[in-house]
Amino acid sequence: MNYTALNLDLQGVVRKVYEDLLYRSTFMNFLNPSYLGEIRSTGTPMIEVIKTKPVAIANAVGATPIAPTLATYDSVKIDLTELDKHYSVAVDPRVQNIAQAIESQIAQEDAAIANAIDTYGYGKLTAATQSYTLTADPIADINNLKATLFNNNAYDRYKLGLEATQYGKLVSGMTSLLKFETLAGVEGVDRGTVARAYGVDIFPIASATLTTGDKGFFTNEEAVAGDMYFSNFNQFSEYPGLPGMFVIEGRAMFGAEIVRDEAIIKLV
Repeated sequence: MNYTALNLDLQGVVRKVYEDLLYRSTFMNFLNPSYLGEIRSTGTPMIEVIKTKPVAIANAVGATPIAPTLATYDSVKIDLTELDKHYSVAVDPRVQNIAQAIESQIAQEDAAIANAIDTYGYGKLTAATQSYTLTADPIADINNLKATLFNNNAYDRYKLGLEATQYGKLVSGMTSLLKFETLAGVEGVDRGTVARAYGVDIFPIASATLTTGDKGFFTNEEAVAGDMYFSNFNQFSEYPGLPGMFVIEGRAMFGAEIVRDEAIIKLV
């Protein structure tokens, strides 16, 4: 059975689910887009991230020549079966609008899986971070966070994920501080994007996905690697135990690894 008549062909469904998970998962905001590959349905779900090791610098003393040093590399292999979630939706064909019912079921399933990805992903971050305490001064906090990562050789593309209530407080604080003082602040307030007005991509994290006491994480996108795969994604007009039902089933697998733990700050 295919869903061509419903405009829900299998490839379209898988791609939509993939995009929905990227949109709904706040952990995905931390990932480097270059690590997010195409949807794959065959082969062993494994990605390998190649990292350059620090280069040794030779100092010339007097007439002593500088000895060239070959660039060396290290790699991190990420097993994408670490988080394996079963994906299935079933819709009774007697409903008035089957396509809309399937869309609704998919949206609910996506939300649940995205929450699982976030819980898993932030759990991975917690194990490899340094602590940093937020203060009542949001601008000073952001400056200190940026300086800390700058000193750890992360110079741009800073990202700050904050627990939902902390995010609200930060945006409110930045609004009052920036609105009439900087062009970025005025534009940020006017466009509703004040959280990005200070050179950092800031977004809220659902409270339930963070460990108790954690307020969030500050990092840059090169500090975390991850990818998402689907395998065994099938569609049926009749399914064992659910005769006559429209059923979509599959498995979503996700893996995450810290590439540069020195460039991630855990906020408490």
